[in-house]
Amino acid sequence: MRKWAAFIFFLWPVYGWGQSSAELDPNIQVSTAVTSPTSSVDLLKQSAQKNSPFAAPASNKPPRIPKAPRPTVPSTTAPAAGANTLDIPLTVGGSSATVQATVVPAVTPKVSKSKSAMPTTSSTQTAAVTESAENTEEEDAADAELEYAVKMLEESKQQAQSGRAIPPSAAKNKPTKVPAANKAFNPNAFRPGVEWLQSKSTHFDIYTQKPNGSIGSANMAMTFETAYDTLRRFIPWMMSGRVRVFVYQDHNSYLRYEPNAKAWTRAVAYPTRGEIVVYDEPGKTQELKEVFAHELTHIFTQQFFDKYKTGRIMTPTWLDEGLAVLVEDQMFTGSRGGPWDHDYRTLRFERDPKTMPAKFTSNTMFGGFKPKPFTPISQRGKANGPRRGKPVRLAAFDDFMQEGSLDAAEGKDRVQNWYLQAYLMVRFLLNPAGGMSPSNRMQFEQFTRLVAQGEAVRDASTGFLVKDVRGKQVYEPYSVEKALGRAYRYGNTSSFEDNFWKWLDK
Repeated sequence: MRKWAAFIFFLWPVYGWGQSSAELDPNIQVSTAVTSPTSSVDLLKQSAQKNSPFAAPASNKPPRIPKAPRPTVPSTTAPAAGANTLDIPLTVGGSSATVQATVVPAVTPKVSKSKSAMPTTSSTQTAAVTESAENTEEEDAADAELEYAVKMLEESKQQAQSGRAIPPSAAKNKPTKVPAANKAFNPNAFRPGVEWLQSKSTHFDIYTQKPNGSIGSANMAMTFETAYDTLRRFIPWMMSGRVRVFVYQDHNSYLRYEPNAKAWTRAVAYPTRGEIVVYDEPGKTQELKEVFAHELTHIFTQQFFDKYKTGRIMTPTWLDEGLAVLVEDQMFTGSRGGPWDHDYRTLRFERDPKTMPAKFTSNTMFGGFKPKPFTPISQRGKANGPRRGKPVRLAAFDDFMQEGSLDAAEGKDRVQNWYLQAYLMVRFLLNPAGGMSPSNRMQFEQFTRLVAQGEAVRDASTGFLVKDVRGKQVYEPYSVEKALGRAYRYGNTSSFEDNFWKWLDK
């Protein structure tokens, strides 16, 4: 056995010299296949070739031997196989070899996100862009709504801290749409987005927002009817027709759906439509009663002064707001009276010096006129009277009774003083003698009718009423000053102011 091994080892270089010396690549190893063994060595080599994984297929042709050997090039060490190399078997002309190839990993190209790289004809991408735009609009709307809510809450807080909450003038609430007189009323045509539940009371058509899981106040219709009865005691000649009342379920709905709603208000009146809008606030029936009476007064006064249904605001602002505040104060159920009555009895009032009557003395006879000094009755003969604190100076009546005086007061931050003066003036006209005689109501009714309708014209020779060509009664229009002279015998506005201060000093 050892002799055969030595013999094979001796003959191996001879057979190796007979192999092809062609160098395909320094890394390619070529071996010659043995087709017809002639000795035991050939049988051993053929067996080794068959067991090799790179054995070439059998062929009957003898191996090709080159004519002259080529000089060999010094081979380099093959690179070690790694993660990026691959061994590939190769067969060339009956010769087998293994080739090592380097594999370059594929690189995924980056897609640009710019708009120019996006195909414009893709419907999917167009829909995605549209959806993104809609989401952006919804987010912007949500942000705007949140900012609005925060702003309104801040305004409400500031108003609550600044003093008495006073509703804005009803004369500024001028809706663009008015329900047709002879058609069935549809609440959703004027306030869409809300589901309304209709009910009726003696004098009101009530539309209540359908509650969303919350329990509203009970007997709200009774609260409205109580306010109606209070007005009937003061101005029964002004009241006519049914009134629509819309009740939102809470403050948030009131601010969201009502265009003229303010955060510090409890109700809004639309006199030209005969509507009042409030919101439910369980546990605050007294506040609802007061504010509802205030707005209901605006409804009836505006309808009374707009005799010909023109849709315009005809009531003088000071008369309209003063009467509304007075009726509101009558709804207060406390033992000390309402807040406006409390102001009337406790505050110190000062008259504008330019409207005071002239005082004639020997020293001023030739030096011009001097206004008569005014001293409140609570301070006369007493060092300290019951009326203390900062005095309230009332405006001159000529200026106060002009339209636009309320807007001027808002610019000077004197809104509460303006409403207080309007309340005092109307209270004086209702009770000029300080009593409760029916004649006082008769004078006030005559005054309001003259301002709203004028006076019927009579023929001086016959005394009969004068009618126009259409057979309608002819009325002579009256200004406020002329109506004061006709009903109260005040010659002018100055006379009205002098009598007012005498009444206030009692």
